[in-house]
Amino acid sequence: MLRRERTYCGKVVALHTLLRPRPAAEAEPTAAAPPKIELNSADSATLRSVVGIGEKSVVEIMRYRELLGGFRSVEQLAELKCVTESNFERILPQISCDSCKISKIDINFADPKELMRHPYVSAKALRRIVKQRKLKGGWSGIEEMVEDDIFTKDEAERLAPYLRFGLYAD
Repeated sequence: MLRRERTYCGKVVALHTLLRPRPAAEAEPTAAAPPKIELNSADSATLRSVVGIGEKSVVEIMRYRELLGGFRSVEQLAELKCVTESNFERILPQISCDSCKISKIDINFADPKELMRHPYVSAKALRRIVKQRKLKGGWSGIEEMVEDDIFTKDEAERLAPYLRFGLYAD
């Protein structure tokens, strides 16, 4: 005759209850995931603590962050040569990005040297910006810059989070 009971942790338990998953309240405690590292505010030591980011990568990430004015998404790390696809997959679960921390450039009043430093502004676009700004004074939005053939739609979408369109110089 087959026994339908077993002793489990000092208690006699029906066999079918051993095969059922335990409710969440009884489940084994798991280690809490460490907090994600926020890319736009992390210092070099904090970035270095991310598995997959080495010393050289820290320097490149911080340099690129400075040029951009901050990261709008964690996917932008993939734009860096020092971040391989396999490293990116390891890094991604450990980081987050607060796009509210982006430093915006006032496209209507920014010095051409400031615009030139931004990685998403090409030399061709910079020439068009300076020329059109002299002619019309500025723009009210990124769509207007696309209409004026300053940026393509893709370029505008990529650059929009980094721009503001002021009416007056700060």
